[in-house]
Amino acid sequence: MNKVLTRKHGKWLVRLIIAGCFILACIALMRKVQAAFLNYQVINMTAEMKDLKMKPMCVGRFLIDLPSDAEVSYRGAMVAGWSIATYEETDEQFTARLEEREIQLSGQKNERGMPSLESTRPFDKHGMHGKIRVFGRQWIPGLPHEPITEAIKAEAMIRVQKHSFNMSMKYVNDNDLQELTKLVTQFRSREENEIPTEAGFCFDGGFITEPLKVEQSERTTMFVGLNGYPDVSIALSTIAGITTPRTLLQRDADAPTINANRSRFHSLRRGARAFNGEPGEEILDRVHEFNGNYCHSFRWELVHNKTDNVFTPLMSFELSTGNSQPGTTVDSSLTDAHALALWEKMLSSLRVRPVVAAKTEAIAPAQAALGTRANSGIACPASGWWRGMDALAQDNSRWFQRGQILPKTSVQKQPSILDRLKGTPDLTNKPTVWEFVRMEDGTKDSPEPALGRDSTDKPA
Repeated sequence: MNKVLTRKHGKWLVRLIIAGCFILACIALMRKVQAAFLNYQVINMTAEMKDLKMKPMCVGRFLIDLPSDAEVSYRGAMVAGWSIATYEETDEQFTARLEEREIQLSGQKNERGMPSLESTRPFDKHGMHGKIRVFGRQWIPGLPHEPITEAIKAEAMIRVQKHSFNMSMKYVNDNDLQELTKLVTQFRSREENEIPTEAGFCFDGGFITEPLKVEQSERTTMFVGLNGYPDVSIALSTIAGITTPRTLLQRDADAPTINANRSRFHSLRRGARAFNGEPGEEILDRVHEFNGNYCHSFRWELVHNKTDNVFTPLMSFELSTGNSQPGTTVDSSLTDAHALALWEKMLSSLRVRPVVAAKTEAIAPAQAALGTRANSGIACPASGWWRGMDALAQDNSRWFQRGQILPKTSVQKQPSILDRLKGTPDLTNKPTVWEFVRMEDGTKDSPEPALGRDSTDKPA
C-alpha cells in the first residue's frame, strides 16, 4: 500500500514540476512577445517622431534637442562657489532693486552692533554695471584654546544687456572677492533659445565666457515641461570637477525602497550607455504605484567621469511621468513606446556645444633687422628711422613708413659761376643707399636718433 502511494505521489510531483516548467516557459515566452511588441511600437513611434519639430537648447557646455513647444526653466547656477540668480527686468527695475538693497543693508547691524554693510564698490565696465557689496560679518567660536574665526558675506548685483544677475556667497575671503571681480567681466546676456558660438558656460539667461577652470565646479540644471503633458518632467544636470564613488546601477541595486518594492518596478531597459566615448549607464523602469497608477522613471548618468575636464562633468538626464501634486501620482500620459521613443530622441541628441575658433590675426611680415640697407627708389622694408649713407646729404636721417618709396638725398654741390649768376640752388638730388638704424612704432614725431656713429653704424 505504501509503495502504491509513493508511486502516486511521485507521479504527481513529476506532473507538478512539468506544469511549473510549462508555466515558467509561457511566462518567459509572454515577456519575449511583449518585449518584441514594445520594440515594434517604439520603432513605429520613432518613425512618427521624425517630423516632430525640435529646438536645440544650451545647458552648461552642452546642447540637447527638445520639442519646439517645450517649456524650459533653470535652477540657479553656481561657479567658483558663487550662487547665481537671474532676473528678467528693465533697467529701471534693476536700478530700483539696487537702491532698495543698499538701503536694506545700510540699516542692518552685525552681531556686535556695528554696521553690517562694510563696503560698496560700484561696477561699470564692458557694458555692464552694478555694485559689489561686503556685509554681514560673523564671529564663529572654535574649540577651546582656538582663535575665533571671522566670516563675511558678499554679493554682486550686475546688469548685462537684457538680464540682471545676482551673485552671492556666505563665507568669502580675499581670493573669492578677487575672483568675483574678474568673473563679473565675463558675463553675457543670453536669450532662451540663443546658442553662443564662443567657448564658455550657458545658464539661465546668461553665458560666462572663458577662461573658466574645472576647479571652479561650474554647475547648472535645466528643467523641461511638455505642452499638453503636464505629468511629464525632464531634467538635465551638469556639475564639473566632481564625481560619485558608486555608479547609477550600483546605487539602484542597493536602494532599500526599491528593493522592498522590486515587484512594482518593471525594467524596460538597463545597462551601459556611453556618451562621447565616456562610460555611462541608464535605467528605464515602468513603476506600478500603490494607488494603481502606472508611471515611468528613466535615468541616465555618466559614470567615473573625469574630474579634470569641464567636458566630462558629473552629468545626469532624467525623465519621469505620472507627476502630480506632491505626494500623489496620476497615470502616465505617455505609453511605454511613446516614453521610450521620446527618451531616445532627446538623449541621442545630447552633445558638446560646438564653438567657432577665434579669428587669428594676420601675421605681420618679419621686421627688417637693424643695419638693413636699401637703395633709393624702392619700397621701404620697415617702418622706422633710416640714415642716408652719403656723407654729403643734407637730410641724413629720416623716418619712413613701411612701403613708402625711399627718396634720393639732397647733396651739396660745388656751384659754377653761371649758377651763382642765375641764383640756382646749390643742392642736387642724388641716388643713395639708406640704412635702417632705429625701430620706431610711432610717427615722424618720434625722437630722431643722434647723427653721430653708434653701435648700429656701419661703414659706407
